[in-house]
Amino acid sequence: MRGEPCCDRILAKGHRSGPSGFVICDGAGGNAAVAAAAALGARAGWRALLAVHRQLWRTPRRAPPALMVLRERFRRAFFHARPQAAPLMNHTVLACLWDRHHLVVAQVGDSTLLLLRHGGEWSLPLPPAKGDFANETTFLRPDTPTEAIGLWWAPAMDIEAVIGFSDGLEAAFLAPQPGTPHVLVPNRPLAELVIGEHRRRHGSRGYPTWLASSLADPALRELSDDDLTLVIAA
Repeated sequence: MRGEPCCDRILAKGHRSGPSGFVICDGAGGNAAVAAAAALGARAGWRALLAVHRQLWRTPRRAPPALMVLRERFRRAFFHARPQAAPLMNHTVLACLWDRHHLVVAQVGDSTLLLLRHGGEWSLPLPPAKGDFANETTFLRPDTPTEAIGLWWAPAMDIEAVIGFSDGLEAAFLAPQPGTPHVLVPNRPLAELVIGEHRRRHGSRGYPTWLASSLADPALRELSDDDLTLVIAA
């Protein structure tokens, strides 16, 4: 709308036997170089989460490694996978991976996701990270604090659907918790509308058109002037 390039980048993987998932990188800025850096970050984020996934279940009968160990594993794998010569620019990372047994999520910044568990419960496992100001968040850089890397995992059989989004949709899919406005909770009616239409249309039969029209709704646009990225997995 502002005549600037969209700096959100998505990588999506779908496999019948191996891990499937997606990565959203939201670049800070509005130029082609930022968008290119976010695309590189999305590819590196996928490889990094694969590394965490392998380490988590390399020895399934033993207790998983400590959280700080896994966070460092994600960071090292991310910067190992990212081309060293490519310019490093600020972007957030949201990565979600699953196979038949496990679902794993990594997050740095204010892109996040909602999970629908079997039984109808919506949850926000990794709330969006904010800085001191509304337009400030955490980016994945070599000096990013280890504790700023969010990791979460669960048995895949417990999860029915996932809705991932960049911060342009945060005000739509999240709402202040009554009585504690600093705590964000899922906007259940909108999440159920999006998933309900996905079920009704079997993910096709006009669903992409319906979704694009919904994201272009003026009421939604009033909530954000940022890039709007939405990934749905059911």
